[in-house]
Amino acid sequence: MNPTPDVPQPEPAEADVSPWWHMALFLLGVALLVVRAPHLAEALGFLSVLILAHESGHFLVARWQGMRIETFSLGFGKPLVKTEWGGTTYQIAPILVGGYVKPAGEEPESDEQIAAAKPDEFMGRPWWSRVLVALAGPLTNLALPFAILGVIYATAGRLDPQGPPQVAAIFADSGAAAAGIQPGDRVVKVNGEQINGISQLAGLVDRLSRASAGKPLEVDLLRAGKPLRLEVRTTLNSQAGKYLMGVSVEPGPPPFTTTLLAPEVMSPAEKAGFKAGDVVLAVDGKPLDDGFAFSALFAGSAHDPVPVLIRRGGRELTVNADKKQPLPEEFDPALVGLLGLDFAPAGSGAAQRTRLAPLPAFKAAAYDTVAMGLVIVIGLKDLFSGRVKAREALGGPVAILRMASQQAERGWDALVSLMCEISVMLGLMNLLPVPILDGGTVLLCLAEGVRGRPLKFKTQVLLQNIGFGLVGLLFALTLVNDLLHWMGR
Repeated sequence: MNPTPDVPQPEPAEADVSPWWHMALFLLGVALLVVRAPHLAEALGFLSVLILAHESGHFLVARWQGMRIETFSLGFGKPLVKTEWGGTTYQIAPILVGGYVKPAGEEPESDEQIAAAKPDEFMGRPWWSRVLVALAGPLTNLALPFAILGVIYATAGRLDPQGPPQVAAIFADSGAAAAGIQPGDRVVKVNGEQINGISQLAGLVDRLSRASAGKPLEVDLLRAGKPLRLEVRTTLNSQAGKYLMGVSVEPGPPPFTTTLLAPEVMSPAEKAGFKAGDVVLAVDGKPLDDGFAFSALFAGSAHDPVPVLIRRGGRELTVNADKKQPLPEEFDPALVGLLGLDFAPAGSGAAQRTRLAPLPAFKAAAYDTVAMGLVIVIGLKDLFSGRVKAREALGGPVAILRMASQQAERGWDALVSLMCEISVMLGLMNLLPVPILDGGTVLLCLAEGVRGRPLKFKTQVLLQNIGFGLVGLLFALTLVNDLLHWMGR
């Protein structure tokens, strides 16, 4: 039936979901990414998890505080797919570099709307309730590494780069001599607990001996690459006040080759021109026998830049690396060497792990999470003080994806470690008191709590615009910086 000509017809409403072929192109792009660049696909997946965790924190606390949630979006842009459940629209959008949770009444348009906000709307809740919602996202990002690392340490184990200690000498008339331990044996486990360092061995032997009521300890060794288990009796040394096996140990064989892994993104090593697969032959004329010795040779060089002789693709060349590194004052340059330069592990390359009981696992996870946060805080302090140039330190979405893709190529350990660091960084950065960030929302709510009433709508809009400008400028600068680094400038 044709419409009547003289009756105006309503304009067709614009579809609020992208057409089906947008979704088809998106899925095709994902498929191509998985096939052609699987490590980049892994990186995007992990970053999406961090975004989802952040927004879920806001969502759950907002619901707990009685707020009505209009939209939960993973990604920006017109949604590819969405569904409604419980009064909330859940959607996935194509730009997967962020997301948002939109409580009802979060964006009032006048002072009158703020005053008339309903109890289930964002502005209708008390200021302290809105503070809880704003803090929930960053705190979730800070708690996520603690949870992930705690589970990993209790199941797969905690990485320890030292490796098993090696027996250097046997004391006469000792339990080790009677059991048949020989110099060169590598101590792997004692009573089933893995050993990853010299100091750990002494403390563990004493603790297990006191708990075993005079029974010998089961010591797992590696002798000429083959596993061996011996029963070793310990004796109480009156001078040391500890039970000892009667061995002198030293660090195991160097765990690294002289072949480089890909230098870390935006690092001094990448800036100097090192590439994956380079074999380091000498540092300032001194031969390098194992990667573990690189830092000391680099720090001990009398030249700046330091000449590093490498072999690349069958030919030898010299890379000159600046000795002055952007290190926090608390770091010892002799222990760090050239930042971002990593050597391939020797032998099988299997990482040494210590599986921890649940309580120690989560204690270690808390320690490592706090350590990540301190490194980021120190880095921000050095950035704002001018000790580290923004050109060298700031990275945006391109740098993050490059880092994540590189770490994914190295293995799941490296990628998980980077994702935990990024999660801590997201949590801390979002706590900065900048309008449009969560910290800015907290600041506005605290101002309302002190004044007893909200700031004027125009004042809030002005502050939001300033915050948007600052964040937008920072995003643009980091993006340009990323591209310049990527092009090697």
